[in-house]
Amino acid sequence: MQQSKTSLETQSATLHFKPGKPIDFTQIDRSVDRAGFTTGEITIWAKGTPKVEADGRLVFVVSGTNQALPVADGEEAARLKAQAGKEISIVAKVDRKQQPPRLLLIGPADPKPAGAKGMGEMKGTKGM
Repeated sequence: MQQSKTSLETQSATLHFKPGKPIDFTQIDRSVDRAGFTTGEITIWAKGTPKVEADGRLVFVVSGTNQALPVADGEEAARLKAQAGKEISIVAKVDRKQQPPRLLLIGPADPKPAGAKGMGEMKGTKGM
């Protein structure tokens, strides 16, 4: 992790990850739990390339890491398939109930924080 910022007022945390490092959502859950808090909803802003696997499933390959995150089916996923092979930015919630975790696309990302590459930011701890 490159930087973290927590807010007791909003009961949230913003984590900035080092470019080129994959994210282990299970490890984040464990770390937050060990600190005495509960991980809530996680939203990521990521830059990468949508890819349609041989079996037709959609994954999002994060730039700089080659971490392939499965994408949940839905209207946004159908639109994302049309962007397969192009580097784009997305915003997605992470469904950690499924293994491996699935991305629930919210839409295209707003401009990313300056200097961020790949998975630049993630929000989401509750119960602080």
